[in-house]
Amino acid sequence: MDDLYDPNRNDPTRNAPSGNGLNGNGLNGHDPNRNEPDRAAADGADNRGNTPTGDGPGTVPTPPVPDSVPNSTPERIPSGGPDADRIRIGLWGAPRSGKTTYLTALPLAAMQHQRYHDGGWNISGMTAEAGAFLSRGMDLLTRQRAFPEATMGVREMAWSIQGPKRKGRLGISGRRPSFVLDIQDAAGEVFGDGHPQQAQLVGQLARSHGLIYLFDPLGDAETATESFNFLQSTLTQLTAQVRNRQGLVDGRLPHYVSVCVAKFDHPDIFRPAVEAGWVTQDTVGAQLPRVPAEQGEKFFQWMCDDFRGANARLVRDALHAYFDPRRISYYATSAVGFRLTPQHVFDYRDYVQPIEVDGTSRLRTSPEPINVLEPLIDLEERIYRDRGRERGLGGRLGGKRR
Repeated sequence: MDDLYDPNRNDPTRNAPSGNGLNGNGLNGHDPNRNEPDRAAADGADNRGNTPTGDGPGTVPTPPVPDSVPNSTPERIPSGGPDADRIRIGLWGAPRSGKTTYLTALPLAAMQHQRYHDGGWNISGMTAEAGAFLSRGMDLLTRQRAFPEATMGVREMAWSIQGPKRKGRLGISGRRPSFVLDIQDAAGEVFGDGHPQQAQLVGQLARSHGLIYLFDPLGDAETATESFNFLQSTLTQLTAQVRNRQGLVDGRLPHYVSVCVAKFDHPDIFRPAVEAGWVTQDTVGAQLPRVPAEQGEKFFQWMCDDFRGANARLVRDALHAYFDPRRISYYATSAVGFRLTPQHVFDYRDYVQPIEVDGTSRLRTSPEPINVLEPLIDLEERIYRDRGRERGLGGRLGGKRR
């Protein structure tokens, strides 16, 4: 193969420096196992201290140093503090549960958060690719009013998320929340048993402190996307990895989990929830409907017991078996929200957001994400609070034994 080094080949380009000053051996242009002049010789002196002149046999040509990435904007190193101090949050769910749409809606939700709360949240990509994903997603939802394409394979990205300073005691400004959303935007099929990329995905989840789990009641009704099949397979491998590094807490996974009941805006989910009395409506602003935060867990229980049935109950049982129930919170989530009137108010007579245009699903109005950012904020708060408590006791996150 052309890219392998042949010691019998006299290839002068083998000693050419790369863009970072290192050759393929990780050395500064010189391989001690090869009978060739070193860097000093390339600068005009041979191994005997003599300086060759002219174009004779003693002359060592100096190849030009190419630009590694020509005409590109220099990329800064990722920020966010030491890796051990970062709060890392992962994302997972069954096929077509809305993971990519959730990620696409996240920066929009962060911008809109200040409408209803004090201060705003900022999201920035920790790599050029992650930053481009944010920009493309914002354009897709707000200008094109279209949904992102389904993810194929695994794409690793990391975003830095920072919030406003919290008020401490006596109203004094306190800490500024900050964490890393370290995700692999993976096709739901990757979470299935036997997929070649599943180990890579599970490894990322194992390194996370918190998890966003998207539960899709609509997809759960279909055999090919049943939530429990993909959940159980992932949990089995995740537990094995964490157990092998002695990270289990009382036999359970140490993660904090936000369970998001996805597609809350869909009529097949929203209408039954309204009729069952789970939904309240704001009286100000856009007058958006929502499931009250204190009812989140009971809403999920109803979803499993009365709305979906046996398979969903297995999802609930698995979550309680593998995670500490005290570390799980629940949300009714919609990445795109409801259609609003021209006066920017919810109307129960006409609230469906997506419509079909030339065979493509489009959004009728600009999205108003519901409980997209909030599960992340809650995870960061709980992890930070308990991490500080455990450090004060001489423990560490994920290592405390109760």
